Amino acid sequence: MNIFQEVKARVTARQAAERYGLRVRRNGMACCPFHNDKHPSLKIDQNYYCFACGAKGDAVNYVAVLFGLSQFEAAKKINEDFAMGISIAQPEVKRKQNSGAGKKEKVPTKEERIQFVQKKIDGWAKDAKNVLLRYLRWMEFWKEFYKPESTEEEWHPLFAEALQNESKISYLVDMLMFGTNEEIMDFSRTEGRR
Repeated sequence: MNIFQEVKARVTARQAAERYGLRVRRNGMACCPFHNDKHPSLKIDQNYYCFACGAKGDAVNYVAVLFGLSQFEAAKKINEDFAMGISIAQPEVKRKQNSGAGKKEKVPTKEERIQFVQKKIDGWAKDAKNVLLRYLRWMEFWKEFYKPESTEEEWHPLFAEALQNESKISYLVDMLMFGTNEEIMDFSRTEGRR
């Protein structure tokens, strides 16, 4: 059994989330920490799933996303924070690579680095577009479901949010689908990091 399997067998996503400050209701619902969630849309137990933004995974993935860690670093953090005592041995492949100190590592060419960065940008843009499209669908639902029956009726917060954000989100989806690489990069540096 590797560290990932051991951590997942011993710690649920709910236990990890509660350990790192998330308040989970008795029904297993919580406000999602991965987007600006005002109404609980995250179902969390052994694994987690957010019905609003689509975030999902297990305890290791939750900690990785929450703290911006790699999966391995997240598993190590859970191991330490829950005092699990799982020994983490360096994989055999890494030991062999490290023992060959005289060997030089291949330095990627400029073209390989550009291709790598372009692949990362494309992947990020695809993920961002999918999240924004799901949000748009929710806003369309909110506009119909929470539409006030009369002009005197107070607006539901989700109805107001849909009216306020729909045009901006539509613009961002269009930009991610049809924008230039420079526009997408600019978006990832500003709006995409908030």
